[in-house]
Amino acid sequence: MTGIPQNEFKTILNGIRDFILIISPDQKILEVNDVFLKRMGYRRHEVIGKPCYEVFQRVTRKSSNCLEKCPLDQVIQKRRHCQVELSRVDQKGKTWYTELTIFPIWEKKGKIHKFIEISRDITQRKADEKKNREHLQKMVEERTRQLKEFHEKLLHQDKMASLGKLSSSVVHEINNPVAGVLNLVLLCKRILKEDTVTGSQLDLFSQYLDLMETETRRVTRITGNLLAFARQSKIEVTRFDVNELMEQTLMLNANLLRINKIRIIEDLERNLPLIRGSEDQIQQVIMNLISNAVESMAQAPRKRLTLKTCRTPDRQAVKIQIKDTGAGIPKAYVSKIFEPFFSTKKKGKGVGLGLSVVYGIIEEHRGKMYVDSTEGQGTCFTITLQTDDPP
Repeated sequence: MTGIPQNEFKTILNGIRDFILIISPDQKILEVNDVFLKRMGYRRHEVIGKPCYEVFQRVTRKSSNCLEKCPLDQVIQKRRHCQVELSRVDQKGKTWYTELTIFPIWEKKGKIHKFIEISRDITQRKADEKKNREHLQKMVEERTRQLKEFHEKLLHQDKMASLGKLSSSVVHEINNPVAGVLNLVLLCKRILKEDTVTGSQLDLFSQYLDLMETETRRVTRITGNLLAFARQSKIEVTRFDVNELMEQTLMLNANLLRINKIRIIEDLERNLPLIRGSEDQIQQVIMNLISNAVESMAQAPRKRLTLKTCRTPDRQAVKIQIKDTGAGIPKAYVSKIFEPFFSTKKKGKGVGLGLSVVYGIIEEHRGKMYVDSTEGQGTCFTITLQTDDPP
């Protein structure tokens, strides 16, 4: 450098803790400081006069990313200093990361006389950043696992609450056919004791046996559906028929609907495409909405529960509607009903998890859920679930 004795210049250069390189316009290294030589494992004669890009890939034959984004080219193009992050490989093959700044030295005629390169070792910073990212990733994964477990517990708790509501109703639903079968058995035994069995009585016995078979199969269906709903198992994704699921759920709720004197109106479009998802969870959704509808119509003068299924106009989804003629939802509450722990029920009648769980299930199935309610007139829940079938 002009005006500074050579020995003083080298003393200043070597006193700087960052890497210093002085590079010519044709990318040859003119001078370096001792910090650079020590860290990179070179001797002076191995770098002075050599092209900078060769120095950073010698011996190990591993290139730094200098050639991919040469900062000297950026300085020339932008005609000002630039700063980049580069990786460099030393003599032992170890990769170092540097924050590099290039300053151009201009001649009077506007040409570049030299480049001054100042590099700061950021290898440790990079390692710390990577460690922090990995730590955060593990935290996110652990939190995700905890949330998933919590969500599964909520699903099961909500299911058990629905099961509790069903229990007394299902007992009556099972008792009726069992009582019928018992009466027929007793009748057959009495006939056998009184007289010799005639041909007409055999025909009667045959009718009784048919009735007993029908009622027994009815009990089997009810208990089978109840056990399927109550089971706690891993979520199984299958393809299922929404209409069949509606019929199964209605059978489970048959006595509950009957003792509450609720008229069922079914409007199920036939030959609907199958839905892909958890049949168990979608049944939980329907069960929850039917149960809420029954409760809302407790004091209603006209009790109608309408269940409708159909394809959407674009024929890429199936729509499910559950509509009641109950008390309805106050306008101020409609936007809050899917929030956890929000409930319009009296204290002790519910904790407000039902609809939030329902909404979560539909979201997980990439579906949509809407509510339309008028206070004093009733509520309609509409669910759309995507199908696998082409439109």
